[in-house]
Formats: sequence, C-alpha cells, structure tokens
Amino acid sequence: MVTEEPHVVWTLDGYSKQDEFLRTRRTISRDQIIRLREVITPDADDPWMIYGYNVPLDIWPAVEKILQCGPPDPHLDYQTSAHAAD
Repeated sequence: MVTEEPHVVWTLDGYSKQDEFLRTRRTISRDQIIRLREVITPDADDPWMIYGYNVPLDIWPAVEKILQCGPPDPHLDYQTSAHAAD
C-alpha cells in the first residue's frame, strides 16, 4: 500500500442528473480527504482516494459535517475526484 501522500487536488463534483455535465466543484483539503475515508471506503489499492467515488445522498449528513458544504442539490449526482496539482 502506498502511504505517501500524492501531489493531487481532491474535489467533490456535482453532475447534472439530466445531462451528466459537471455543475459544481468544491475543493477537498488533505485533512478532509483523510476524514472522508471513514465515510467513503476507498478501494484497498487506493488509500488516497485517487479514483472517483460516488457520494450517495444517504451519507450526506456525514459528508456535510466534514466538508461543511451545505445541503446537496437533489438535481445532482456527486462524486469525489482527484487531479494532478499544478
């Protein structure tokens, strides 16, 4: 298992349920991603959540507590994502 933190930026992305286009993006800090791993279980080979993970609305209260992002938009589907840091 890779334990070293990668040089990435994590985000919470909201995609339209109608056309699947990205509608919202919120940056997730390193500390927040560590806490999110307790709510969204990453794959065993992905400890830093580099892969995208669905964020179902039934866990939103825990996600909101960590990210302080407010209520979800019912017209969006949410996922975590990561991309290379600049």
